[in-house]
Amino acid sequence: MILNAENILQCLNHTPTGKTIKTWWLAYSGGVDSQVLLHLLSQTKLDVRAVYIDHGLQAVSGQWAEHCAQSCQQLNIPFQTIAVNACAKNGESPEASARHARYQALATLVEEHHCLLTAQHQDDQAETFLLQLFRGAGAAGLAAMPFCDSFSKGLHMRPLLEFTQNDILTYAKQYDLNWVEDPSNQDDRYDRNYLRNRIMPLLKQRWPAIDKIISTVAKQQAENKQLLEYYAAEELKYIHADPDSLPVDALLDFDEPHLRNILRYWIKQQNIPVPSRKILQQIMQQMFTEKEDAKSKVSWSGFDMYRYKGELIVVPAIHHDDKQIFNWDGQQPLMIASLSKQLTMKKTTGRGLKADIIGKDLTVCFRQGGEHIKPAGRNGTHSLKKLFQEAAIPVWQRSRIPLVYLGDALIAVAGYWIADDYQADKGSAGLEPVLTESPDKSII
Repeated sequence: MILNAENILQCLNHTPTGKTIKTWWLAYSGGVDSQVLLHLLSQTKLDVRAVYIDHGLQAVSGQWAEHCAQSCQQLNIPFQTIAVNACAKNGESPEASARHARYQALATLVEEHHCLLTAQHQDDQAETFLLQLFRGAGAAGLAAMPFCDSFSKGLHMRPLLEFTQNDILTYAKQYDLNWVEDPSNQDDRYDRNYLRNRIMPLLKQRWPAIDKIISTVAKQQAENKQLLEYYAAEELKYIHADPDSLPVDALLDFDEPHLRNILRYWIKQQNIPVPSRKILQQIMQQMFTEKEDAKSKVSWSGFDMYRYKGELIVVPAIHHDDKQIFNWDGQQPLMIASLSKQLTMKKTTGRGLKADIIGKDLTVCFRQGGEHIKPAGRNGTHSLKKLFQEAAIPVWQRSRIPLVYLGDALIAVAGYWIADDYQADKGSAGLEPVLTESPDKSII
């Protein structure tokens, strides 16, 4: 296939899903690949918009953004820049962290009937396949990068996937295009660069068609992945699984290969990064063998899986320090950065804390174990553990609920219980401590 605007347009007009696309977002870095794709798209009548993601990892990133802005102006394509924080965290590699930050930013742009376009090509596909192979990936990983996939509220397409790096460079020279060179591409400390700069040239010397061969194998693995996901979906229907939880007892009827396949598919359907085989094995060993009341938890890629009331549930991980102690007068909102929330007093009548609590020296902390309270309207003192169980509050949420003390007395469990001795009288003004989203994300 010849690399020209007509063939690119033909690819884009035949989305595998049949969805109608009205707006096309090009992830534009200014490198040769995205520069060529920008030039090709400018020759069509599509509603194309370009966006440069500034990771802030290079001192010249501002100059690259300016180059992109000028190129888009010359081609009459709308352009914008988004700055992201690409610092590595949670044990991620710098490459993975930058990629996650980039796609999170791009996801905010892609609405319904929108499509993200990226400029990966056949050489990139080969590198991705080998990286996944060396990580011990299965069919999903070895399928590498699909030509078209769901993304945010729309689609993500890679129209250059059938073309080689040489095809792209030839086109760029033919049209005398200018592009930026990222010096980090020569840094062989990064796995992809090591493959690109050292391994692939050796493989091509021995097997000149290695890129096409790997591309074919990746397509075969994509077909295998499609079949595996079909069977997983059917098995989830069979056990009547909910979208946000999995019944442990029903899963015990499956052997390990089927179970791994179901877990992978169910996790993917929640738009959560699919864990490695090692993590899946950890899930199977811990979640399916421990006692019901065990504090089962498996973590990966910023998410935690718990077993609770016979169900598997995955929630975003929150790095919250439950040893924190805050002094509070109840008048101003209390910012709790580790929860990205604030504690405030909501005015009520005939319920909540007595209004004269305002201005007193309150202490806010979190459950450590052994706390007791006599809830208003109930007989006797009860342990928080028992109250949380009665209220069916999941285990992972209990250490995130603020406890309000006056001196040594636990007077409120925010959002749940008020101590009987501190309950507002009937018909009198009251105050309820409530936890709400923080309006100031800069505190996080």
